[in-house]
Amino acid sequence: MLSPKRTMGQYSTPQETVTYMTENLLKFLPSTVQESKILDPCTGDGIFIKSLLQSGVSADHLFAFDIDPLTPPPDEKVHFIQTDFLKESNAEKFDAIIGNPPYKSKRQSSYLLENKKYLSEEFQEIGVHNLYTLFIYKGIQKLKDGGILTMIVQDSFLSNVYYKNFRKYVLDHTEIKEIILAPRRLFHKGKADVRTCILTLKKRPSALIDKNHTMRLIDRLSAQEYTNPPDESIQHLNQIHFENNPNYNYSINVPIEILSLFHTPYVPLGDVVKIVTGISTGNDKYFLREQSDVTNYADWLPFYKNGGAKDAWYYEPKYYIHKNWPQYKNIHSNFMVRNPSYYYKEGITCSSMGVEFSAAYLPPGSLFGVNANLFPQNQEDLFYFLGLLNSLLVKFMLRKFLNRTNMITAGYLKKLPYVEPSESLKEVVVENTSSLIEGKKKDPSFNTQQLQRKVDQAIFESYGIPEVTQAHVKRFCKDLLENI
Repeated sequence: MLSPKRTMGQYSTPQETVTYMTENLLKFLPSTVQESKILDPCTGDGIFIKSLLQSGVSADHLFAFDIDPLTPPPDEKVHFIQTDFLKESNAEKFDAIIGNPPYKSKRQSSYLLENKKYLSEEFQEIGVHNLYTLFIYKGIQKLKDGGILTMIVQDSFLSNVYYKNFRKYVLDHTEIKEIILAPRRLFHKGKADVRTCILTLKKRPSALIDKNHTMRLIDRLSAQEYTNPPDESIQHLNQIHFENNPNYNYSINVPIEILSLFHTPYVPLGDVVKIVTGISTGNDKYFLREQSDVTNYADWLPFYKNGGAKDAWYYEPKYYIHKNWPQYKNIHSNFMVRNPSYYYKEGITCSSMGVEFSAAYLPPGSLFGVNANLFPQNQEDLFYFLGLLNSLLVKFMLRKFLNRTNMITAGYLKKLPYVEPSESLKEVVVENTSSLIEGKKKDPSFNTQQLQRKVDQAIFESYGIPEVTQAHVKRFCKDLLENI
């Protein structure tokens, strides 16, 4: 049974994190900090207010809001109000806002469902996708010009396409001072498996925002080493780069050689090869059969829906669909058919779910699901694109930059930058990809490492990636679960 605070998506923040955020906030405030009005809009256990008091901030200048009527004041001298911050209509503005807002998506939150009409109208500029983005948006509005906001939030907003408008709003109304990817297991003591970041920004009128100002970006920390992060995890980047990224993605410690591949002009992969989705059955358990359950293969067709990390290059079909599948779309309304002109063709099928990303050869005569599938014009191109998709460089671009969540859809693959390889480098990729497919056909446990390295090196060279950046990519890909 979850507590009311956990139901709302509230998690207690570790003291070391609170201490850093408090000190960082005060650092950005003017020397007259004692006169600054500071708000925690989701007080909870009051740890931020208490930390500010310990730092010497006067209780007279501290304001604490909380929606929960059972939440006690963090200190009897601070201005404490039991209120819903997202509905707060008071015109009062603040010099600074700090806190850990609730993390709940619209599929998880009863609050978002119960207040759908109001929130849809009030936050239409950014969309209602998660509570924490609403708190940041409202927080920016409640800041004075020049005011500072620092919050620890889920890091899904950095790249997820649903937060595109939110990212644009932040860029249009603030100067981002710092983003730190917090330790992977920061909230595990609270039994919450969430990836988070600390976002610090300064509100500015749009006309006064310096798009060339330098942001401090810190990669995923392994421990709460906020004040002394490893040198290789620190990047200083002008905010204009975020403006130029596809969907205004916020890239954290992505080397400039890779980041520039996405800036205009660039050729998206979707412009040079067809990338499509296929059949959505609406009920896989009913319509599909696992290979072990198929007895008469003459009546069943291979169906590729989502390979795993070990399925890269080639794997035997795990699922089958009956050859009379066309009748299903007339009988079952949830059975959706997309791009039928590509059915049964030779191509490439990609994974869609999971930390790892992989691509495999799609044999002719097969059908495929809503995962991404590519259909090059000839087999030579097919082998090259398959090698490209399974390269470390593409894995890095997908998981570090384009989408940090565990789902890679066709839309993200289409945004990958394409660089035409030289004939010699293309030949290296094609030959080694062919060998990898044949090796996996003969033996699913075939050791791919040596051939994989040759493909990786050819792709690095095709994209002009220097050795120091190659090492950066390899470090990230070595342990995706910890580094994302």
